[in-house]
Amino acid sequence: MNPPKDPNHRLPLFRLLAYCSLTFPIVAVGLPVTTYLPPLYASQAGLGLAAVGIVFMIARVWDVISDPIVGIVVDRYQWRHGRRKAWIAVSIPMMCITAFFLFMPERGGQASAGFLLLQLLIIYTGWTFLQTAHQAWGADLAPGYDDRSRLFGAREIVNACGTIFILALPALVGMRFEVDAYTEVSVMGWFLILALPAAVVLAFVFVPDKTISPVKVERQEMSLKEIAASLKNSTLWRVLLIEIATGVGVGVTAATFLFVARGIAGFESGASTVLLVFFVASIIGIPLWLWFSKRLEKHTALMIACLYSLTGNIMIIPVLLFGPTWLFVAMIAVMGIGFGAPQALLRSMMADQVDREDVRSGVNKAGFYFAFMSTAYKIGQALAIGISFLLLALIGFNPEEPGDPSHRIGLIMVFTVAPILVFALCAFLCRNYPLTRQAHREDREILEARASVAPASDA
Repeated sequence: MNPPKDPNHRLPLFRLLAYCSLTFPIVAVGLPVTTYLPPLYASQAGLGLAAVGIVFMIARVWDVISDPIVGIVVDRYQWRHGRRKAWIAVSIPMMCITAFFLFMPERGGQASAGFLLLQLLIIYTGWTFLQTAHQAWGADLAPGYDDRSRLFGAREIVNACGTIFILALPALVGMRFEVDAYTEVSVMGWFLILALPAAVVLAFVFVPDKTISPVKVERQEMSLKEIAASLKNSTLWRVLLIEIATGVGVGVTAATFLFVARGIAGFESGASTVLLVFFVASIIGIPLWLWFSKRLEKHTALMIACLYSLTGNIMIIPVLLFGPTWLFVAMIAVMGIGFGAPQALLRSMMADQVDREDVRSGVNKAGFYFAFMSTAYKIGQALAIGISFLLLALIGFNPEEPGDPSHRIGLIMVFTVAPILVFALCAFLCRNYPLTRQAHREDREILEARASVAPASDA
């Protein structure tokens, strides 16, 4: 079946929701593996902090290295009915089988550091296949300039809903059963094992694996020379730099949030509830940024969102210094409204970059480009942890005593100033962005003209 010729074609809602359903199991890996598993294996499973730190560090380094490799594989090796579904199917056994062992270690037993590392390497590789193919599939599905923002905006809304659900899952189970650290991670593991196949079936049944570019059964040209040529686009690097910067801004806030919530705002046990407020606000905010994007340009909407986040970080400083607790919660909600904008709009802008590269080379590199984007975000997150913890160490901050009044000002500055600076940089980088609505329309016309000679395939 040929793709629609209308550049403003909107993906039907039921297909959009079926596509976005895969985001739920994607979230089910990220948050539990980084937040809940390390303390469990370090304490109850008996590995200790040093061993767990080394194992998770190696796994994250592998995760960054594997991103572009997986992206190249996803683009280069295709099947005759489409590009993306096969690689999503590959991720199912890698993630579900591994989750059974990783999320359910033997109670009271001594875990093996080597086996833990092996499990992390496998589940991260499967996660990369799933996430890379899923984002590339989204670029294929929504050819229109605004429909792409709608698709990736909806994907981010489902992502936030999934995060809220994962955060609340242990509490929901705790309403009926006694919950300890083992139970917390095991229910998250069972959720992944059950949700991933269900979401895959839903997406595969209702969403076609189609693209404007002809599907070639033979391998696409993805030599080192061709990859290097595709990376010479300065606009691509601008998107990646914004992605790194937003990763730093969001990461610094995330890394220091609990210290601020407990040590300054006084939330000893309710910090998770404040986080839920943040993510609910992000869901509410995404339609606002899509509205700006549709009436202006994606990069203009992103610039407004960055300036909004910058302003929010400035406004929360006097609240932390002098304001009451309820005002802190209100400001966290205000800041949450801007959280989803970079996630949604930058991925839509990257999809437009995929088209620009397809026009230049005749090769669809969506997998590689989105994998490279994932690497950029992870670099930003890693820099955020390093920057925030180094600054906290320089001021002598003690994480065991976050309420120490002698470190109050320093903690507030670390929490706010770094995000202010990076969001200012992001807003500056959005200026005069060349791949506009009109430029994208011209690219799509070229690709559609090619497709009229060699029709695309559907699964």
